Amino acid sequence: MTIKLIRRSAVGAAFGAGMLLAAGLAAADTISPMSYTNDDLAVGESVTIQKTVVIEASGATDALIDAFFLIDTTGSMGDEVEAAKIAAADLLTGLRSFGDLSSGVGVFGERALLSDAIRSDLNTNDSITTTAIAAQVNLGDPDGGFDFPESSNTAIDLVANNASFRPGSNRFIFVLGDASAKGTPDADVIASLAAKNVNLVGINFGGSAFADDITDLGGTVFSSGADADEIVAAVTAGISAGFAEYNSVTVGDLGGGGVIGVSAVCTGADIGTCSGAEAMGDFDRATDRTFTFDVTFTRNAAGASTFPTYALVDGGIVARETDSFGDTTAPVIPLPAAGWLMLGGFGALAAFRRRKP
Repeated sequence: MTIKLIRRSAVGAAFGAGMLLAAGLAAADTISPMSYTNDDLAVGESVTIQKTVVIEASGATDALIDAFFLIDTTGSMGDEVEAAKIAAADLLTGLRSFGDLSSGVGVFGERALLSDAIRSDLNTNDSITTTAIAAQVNLGDPDGGFDFPESSNTAIDLVANNASFRPGSNRFIFVLGDASAKGTPDADVIASLAAKNVNLVGINFGGSAFADDITDLGGTVFSSGADADEIVAAVTAGISAGFAEYNSVTVGDLGGGGVIGVSAVCTGADIGTCSGAEAMGDFDRATDRTFTFDVTFTRNAAGASTFPTYALVDGGIVARETDSFGDTTAPVIPLPAAGWLMLGGFGALAAFRRRKP
């Protein structure tokens, strides 16, 4: 079984080999120092520090995962809707253990409107998604389906183009259904998935028609009888394998610095070369590889800011650390005149005590 990571230059990994890779992961890619704190940077000032990124031979273990679940709720699903809800919840639990997870849920049927396809947008609060799966995924809602093909293509396209995928994330749409597809043409759906770097995974509760239509879109299909752990293992192994060969390493905050601007210049590129903010080359994980960067923080406005800075491999997050800047404009409260008089009194008393025989 193969999970295809669309945005990677090395797309996918054999399921069996991927299982071994996932099982063997111990170390993780790193970015150091693991934290940096500065409480003195004034507006308009900059400070530059060196950050070192080590891409481990063992593979990435700190992935950002965005998982969106699309569930067919038409009549042909019958009791399978409840099974699909359980499968989605199990996958949610399993994926959470691998990395930083954001999840969402939607439904489709004879029709696929944006309001149905995204009933709960991607978010990092598991309880929001589990509640939405339980309460907003119900047989016959939005409709019972009036012919066998259902609008899964349209729903997939709507989610790919409208869900709140995070920068640098590994993106997945899980489609749980039993019917063949209709709606948005395959070529348009494939283009949307590629443009948004989204990987498609089908969980098949029906026959070959559903599976064929998912694979026609470049997706991977599992049987509804597959154990959730098996699917999670394949997905996470595919994520790891997607980082096995890479061409670019850099660091950045992905816009999260707020009042602090962040820029980087590559200063050391293992066997490759530095080009501006990136280390460029034909890299692989045959050995640990070390890259260095001068990272400049510039205060653009007043205010405190704490944010992660990421190590990015081919645009995907493989490690993170935290940078923190205090608010240097916080006013210093002066001691009132009476306070100074009181301190003077204490000083005089102390002097009197020293003179006392």
